[in-house]
Amino acid sequence: MTEHDTRRRFLMTSGGLVALALSGCLGDGGGDGEMDGGDGMDGEDGMDGEDGTNGDDGMNGSDETDGDDETDGDDETDGDDGMAESVAVRIRIENVAPPDFYPADTSTGGAVWITPGAYAVHDGENPIFDLGESASIGLEALAEAGPPTGFEGEEGLVDELDGATEVHRSGAYTPDDTVADPNDPMGSVPGAPPIAPGGAFEFETEVAPGQRLSVASMFVPSNDVFVSTEEGGIGLWPEDGDPVDGDVTDAVALFDAGTEPNAEPPGTGPDQAPAQDAPDQGADEDGVVRRLSDVDDGHEYPAVEDVVQVTVTPT
Repeated sequence: MTEHDTRRRFLMTSGGLVALALSGCLGDGGGDGEMDGGDGMDGEDGMDGEDGTNGDDGMNGSDETDGDDETDGDDETDGDDGMAESVAVRIRIENVAPPDFYPADTSTGGAVWITPGAYAVHDGENPIFDLGESASIGLEALAEAGPPTGFEGEEGLVDELDGATEVHRSGAYTPDDTVADPNDPMGSVPGAPPIAPGGAFEFETEVAPGQRLSVASMFVPSNDVFVSTEEGGIGLWPEDGDPVDGDVTDAVALFDAGTEPNAEPPGTGPDQAPAQDAPDQGADEDGVVRRLSDVDDGHEYPAVEDVVQVTVTPT
């Protein structure tokens, strides 16, 4: 099976479901950054191209996070005139991986894909995970199956971030935020999750002095590997300086969620997205979140700078 055939199958099942849900096909649509809660990248339980969404495993619209729902009550610095001191910034997350990092007979045709993900503008440490601690249910769903909206019936990562006390703004970057994807076999750009090499997500958010940014997306193919910012997140606006403008990839790393064993090489295991038949079908690892560089599973992974490039641009 070719990479395009495999990715077409993936997009027409779970990925296609995500794209349709997030493009407003489950209602009247919404603002930028909406993600309608679903079960992730399973090979059989999503969209079949003729019958629509599968009721049990589809995106159900209950976990939307959009521009109107972002938390922003505490993040503004008021001047004498009462106006908030904040700026809009554009975040770009580009897949810079080679299209043939893995063998052509792997589940992604040799490519590395990056899924839609969750972001948070926050104070203090990265609220997505704590190194050496168990992953949250929301992070487990993202790292094992792709969606930032969680397994069916459970809260997703976007919900967890929305309720975190140190988070000022949060949401999801979605298929609607895809700005390029030359390997999209459906021929519809934007709107196809996940992004292949050459593709990118772009979204905008507000930031005030002292605030930081954290993001997370699944690394595909894998059991539970994800791309995220380091423990401190990305400093967006130093208290004594100007808003950050430029490449911030050095604040990003690859992590293992510790929720599912990396039993087979990436792209070859039946419990790995996109080959798995159900989003949560692998064995439980009962481990903790670690940097992927600290995981000795005997498998090959690219360096993070060979997977993504993250840039921040004040607008």
